[in-house]
Amino acid sequence: MAVFTLGVCLLLGCSPTAPVSRMTFEDQHQFVRLEVTARASQLNHSHPATVSENTLAKILGSLTVNPRPVSSVENSFAYMAVPRLPESSPAFSPTVIAFLSKHLSQALQQATPLEEALFFIEDPQLQDTALLTSGGCYIQEGRLHVQLANYRHPTIGKTEIIQARANPLKVLSHPGYDLIPGPNGTVQPRPMLENLIMALPQHVIIDYEHTPQELKVRKPADDPLVNHDQSGDKTLTEQLREMQQAKNNGLITEEEYQTLRTKLLDAY
Repeated sequence: MAVFTLGVCLLLGCSPTAPVSRMTFEDQHQFVRLEVTARASQLNHSHPATVSENTLAKILGSLTVNPRPVSSVENSFAYMAVPRLPESSPAFSPTVIAFLSKHLSQALQQATPLEEALFFIEDPQLQDTALLTSGGCYIQEGRLHVQLANYRHPTIGKTEIIQARANPLKVLSHPGYDLIPGPNGTVQPRPMLENLIMALPQHVIIDYEHTPQELKVRKPADDPLVNHDQSGDKTLTEQLREMQQAKNNGLITEEEYQTLRTKLLDAY
């Protein structure tokens, strides 16, 4: 039986062991971890890499998701339950951008050439439902590769949550959207068979070393990294007011509010 199993794995290119991974941050509903992948062994990523939290926030804030046009291929059974986006929207909310930019930056600084930084975010909803977002990123030859496997994928129960946590690059359903990069970004073409056999993560490549400084960033207004000396920046009073509003709306906790408020005041 062992010989047969090994033969099947060799034939199909599977691995008899689980991917090697190490967690860099985790709580009940989200994590960022480093994982050795088969692709990494072929590409030998440019890790460890230093990409600042601010640069990552600009890049993530420039990504959008656009509704994917319905094609004849989508008449197949695999596409029958594809969630559809009503309109173009930011790929990540300000809260998610703040989370990912911080922890992905730290992860990339710790990564080896064989590891990629993967992320998982569960947004709990009513009646045991949730929206799942997952994907990963890596650096290759001075460019940031961002992959989005699931974008606010609706799920009920625990099965798909367990699947996405085990493999954040696993696409849970054929996406009804396309991930669009901002300035200095390109879309990685998908293999022709992807639409017929299986869905692969949305994949964009960004030349992060040449990200324009004037790029608009969808970040919380309480970001202490803003250069307040430039004309057109929000005043201290305006930023404090927006921080208070974010806390009142439940976007940040009281502890986060106090920490960000202190940093903002210190910056002045």
